[in-house]
Amino acid sequence: MFGFWRKRVAAVAGAGEQARPAAVADPAAVSRRSAHVPVPPLGQMVGSGAVAGLRDTDLAALCSLAPIRVLDAGDFVLRAGDRDPAIHLLIKGEVGLQDGAGATLLEMGPGDSIGGLDSDAAEEVFYSTIARGPASILSLSRETVDGLGEGIKLRLLSQRQLRQQALIQRLAARDRDLSARNQALVEALYRSRLAADTGFSRSEAVGEVIRKVPRLPVSTATLLAKLFDERTTHAEVVDLVKSDPSLTSTLLKAVNSALYSLQHKIDNVNHAVTLLGFDAVHQLILSESMRKSLPETPRFLEIYQRSLETSQLAFATSQAVGVGRPAEVSTIGLLREIGSVVLELLKSQNPRLEGLLATMDSAGLGAELLRAWNLPESLCRSIQFQHYPEFALPEHVPGDVRENVALLHLANRFRDRIHTGDGSRNGPFSDEYLAALGLTGIGEQDLFHQKVKPRLMARPQALPKSLADALAS
Repeated sequence: MFGFWRKRVAAVAGAGEQARPAAVADPAAVSRRSAHVPVPPLGQMVGSGAVAGLRDTDLAALCSLAPIRVLDAGDFVLRAGDRDPAIHLLIKGEVGLQDGAGATLLEMGPGDSIGGLDSDAAEEVFYSTIARGPASILSLSRETVDGLGEGIKLRLLSQRQLRQQALIQRLAARDRDLSARNQALVEALYRSRLAADTGFSRSEAVGEVIRKVPRLPVSTATLLAKLFDERTTHAEVVDLVKSDPSLTSTLLKAVNSALYSLQHKIDNVNHAVTLLGFDAVHQLILSESMRKSLPETPRFLEIYQRSLETSQLAFATSQAVGVGRPAEVSTIGLLREIGSVVLELLKSQNPRLEGLLATMDSAGLGAELLRAWNLPESLCRSIQFQHYPEFALPEHVPGDVRENVALLHLANRFRDRIHTGDGSRNGPFSDEYLAALGLTGIGEQDLFHQKVKPRLMARPQALPKSLADALAS
């Protein structure tokens, strides 16, 4: 029996190219190696791994079916992404199973098998297998294994199952460790962001700037109050707009502006409501009123444009998922960056503090301005907590505004997707905020393309031209 083994090794040594590994870090180096393969005693092999319990005759039969491949430290048996239908039996040495980051998931020694043949098609390899030092393996094709006796074949596949179970246990343990670390990092980030809140938005310096910002027109504030009252009907809001000359003027000026580029001029409220819809009408009135109250600088116009788009996306998202009140969420979207305008005013008055002011939380500034305008507290709090999805889990957002904050966060991400074309990356807590809206089993990208975008495209005339053009392209 041992004589047969020595003859087999000698045959491999004379086989030249046949003895070269199929996947190594430096294939050229293999041809320079000695073809002699030190093989452990049969008894040692029989006592471990895939060949444990095999008779000498069965083991000899395996070694007669394929060349023994020789590897040096660092050589690959398999690379992640390969499709290899063979089963590789480790004869000598050790190999490690590694993930993409180079972390070792499982160590394997003589007698262990790599790969498997329990499916009709070759499965994609998700982990790389790398030699730890000098090693030799026996690679058996699918056809070869199919021709083996049932006992040998069953033993090989049983060992593969045991290896997979060990890998699953190792991955489960690593997953638990990573989850614990992730939770600790999330909590540390949350505490860090809270510690950075020095109460600046409630300081006297900010108060002085806020007091200088013109308030929204009384008629617009009245309209907003009605919109945030769940008892208000659409008809009541339309009647309010039609009965107030300032609201009517504001609406018609906005709807006929270059922002919408409508083909025909609109000259009455009923026409505007018919063409754009009730909710778009109130968004126009609010946006135009905001323009009158804030300085029309290039920075403000940039913020204003983004806010118009976010408002439409927030409205469509709320409608698409059936959560929240679309008119309320769209209003929050329109006002979400109003704190940035206050920040710009502070910088203009304190140019030497521009670096410091750039680190301030614009959301808190916006919430304080809206409170000074006596707007509904739910609106103010939604603006105040709008950035939490970037660094905190949903449970850290107050329950009364959690849905608004989640919808606003999604709308803002959708806007970024539309203009950058990058839809591959989710936010750090995307799944958690989707779950907070009752959405499971669907990601950001699918939600946008399947539910939100069709609603936007159904009424392009109600969208700001910049958003309509971006969606069309």
